[in-house]
Amino acid sequence: MAARYVTELVGAFERYAQRPAIGSGPAVRSFSEVLDEVHRLAGALAEAGVGRGSGLACVVAGNRPEVLLVRLAAHVLGARLTQVVGGPAAYGLEFVLQDCRPGLVVHDMPVPDTGSARLGLDALLALAAAREPVPVPVQAREDDVARVTYTSGTTGLPKGVASTFAAMAARSAHRPDAAGSVHLSVTSLAQRSGGRCLEHLRAGGRVEVLGPFSPPEFAAACRRLAPVSTYLTTSMVYRLLDHPATADGVPGLRSVSYGDSPVHPGRLREAVTRWGGQWRQGYGMNEAAVICRLSPADHEAAVAGRPELLASVGRPAPGVEIEVRDAEEGVRVLPAGSTGEVWMRSAAMMAGYWNQPALTAEVLRDGWLRTGDLGHVGADGYLFLDDRVKDVVMVDGDNVYCLPVEAALTRHPAVAQAAVVGRHSDATGEEVCAFLVPAPGRSPGGAVAEEACDLVVEALAPAHRPTAVFWAASLPLPARGKTDKRVLRRRAAGGG
Repeated sequence: MAARYVTELVGAFERYAQRPAIGSGPAVRSFSEVLDEVHRLAGALAEAGVGRGSGLACVVAGNRPEVLLVRLAAHVLGARLTQVVGGPAAYGLEFVLQDCRPGLVVHDMPVPDTGSARLGLDALLALAAAREPVPVPVQAREDDVARVTYTSGTTGLPKGVASTFAAMAARSAHRPDAAGSVHLSVTSLAQRSGGRCLEHLRAGGRVEVLGPFSPPEFAAACRRLAPVSTYLTTSMVYRLLDHPATADGVPGLRSVSYGDSPVHPGRLREAVTRWGGQWRQGYGMNEAAVICRLSPADHEAAVAGRPELLASVGRPAPGVEIEVRDAEEGVRVLPAGSTGEVWMRSAAMMAGYWNQPALTAEVLRDGWLRTGDLGHVGADGYLFLDDRVKDVVMVDGDNVYCLPVEAALTRHPAVAQAAVVGRHSDATGEEVCAFLVPAPGRSPGGAVAEEACDLVVEALAPAHRPTAVFWAASLPLPARGKTDKRVLRRRAAGGG
C-alpha cells in the first residue's frame, strides 16, 4: 500500500486545487499548479535514475520554494531524500554526500565530486518545465526510508537520522485552523520549516516563503498576509523584541511556534504579553520529532499566575511516552521531581542512524530512545530540562557539538586543555564559550585565543567559532574525572 503521508499530501493538492498554495514575493502558485510542477519534477528525476529506494541529495544555499517541490517529488517517487543547507554552520558536506549514498545530487551551490551524478537545481527545473504534467503514481511505501537528515556529530562527523514514511505520518500535526491563515516560513525549508509548511498545505492553508529574516520585513509580511502563523528560532524572538518596529507587537501575527534552543522565561513572557496571539513550544530532536509541547493554554496560564510553566518544555505530545531514568545505566525509572536522563518512545521515532548500527544500539533500547537530555517531571506532568548529557550548543538554531570544537582548539601548541559550553545570547539564542588551559611554559593571551579559534573555523565552520574565551589554570574535575560543565556554564554566565 502506498505511504499514507504522501497520498494524503497529494490528495490535499487535488482537493484544494484552485486555492493559493505557495507564495514568494509577488509570485503565488495554486495547489493545482504546485501539483503539476511536482509531477513534472518527478518525471524528470525518474529519467535521471531516481526511484523508490534510491538516494537523492539536495544541497541548497538559499531558502527557495522550489526546495519544497523537489521534496514532494522525491516523496512521490519513494526516494530516500537528504537535504543539506549551505551556510556558516555547515561542515562535512563531502562526508554527507558520500555517506547518504545518493544516486543523484541536485544543487544550487558548488558541491564536491563524490562519484554521484550531479545536476544543477535550475537545470532540473528547466527539464521539468519542458515536460507535460503527467500524474506519477505514488511509489513510496510505509516502511521505506523517506529522509536521512544529518545532524552535527558529537565526534566531529555528521550523523544521518533515518526516518520512514510511516514515522513521517506520525510526526504530522493536525492544523484545523490552517485554511484561514498563512504560514510565513522564515527558517530553512530544508530543515525545520519544510515539514511545517507541508502540514499547513495538507490542511488547505497557504504558505509564504520569506527571504533573509529581518524584523521590518517580517512585520510587513505579517501585515500584508494577516492572519499569519510562523515558526521562530529563539534568536528571532529576541531580535523582534529588541527592534523598534516589532518590540510592542506585530500586527497580523496570530500564532507562533518556537523551540530550537532554551528560551529565557523572562523574555518569553515579554513576547507573550506584548504580542498576544497563540504561542506553542515544541521540545524535540531529529531522532524523535516533537517530544513535549507547551500549549497556548499553558502560555496563558503562565501569564495569568503560573510563571514556572515558561521554564518547562511542556507535557508529552499526543502518542509520546516519556520516562526519566537514572543517567548511569538508563534502567531505573525515577520518581517525579528527580533528575535523570529523559527517554521517550513513539511511532514518530527514527528507524536508526544511517549506516551506524553500533551508534543506533547505543540510543535505541527495547523501543525506547535516549534523548541525551537531563530533566525532571514536575507538577501535572510538565517536563523541565536541567542539563544535557550531550555537549551541544544551539547557535541560531544550528547544533554546535562541543567535542569537535574542543579538539580543534587543542591543536594549538599553546593550549593544553579546552572545554566548551554554551551560554545565553540575545543575538543567537546561545553562544559558544571556551575555557582554555595554557600548555606548560606558554603564556595565555588574546593572540593565542584568536589563533586557536581560527583553527576551529578551519576544521569545522564559522558558526562553531567561540565568541568568548576564558583562560583558566585548570578545569574543574569532579570525582569521576570528567570536566564539570555545570561549573563552567555558571562561570560563563557570570563572565568567566
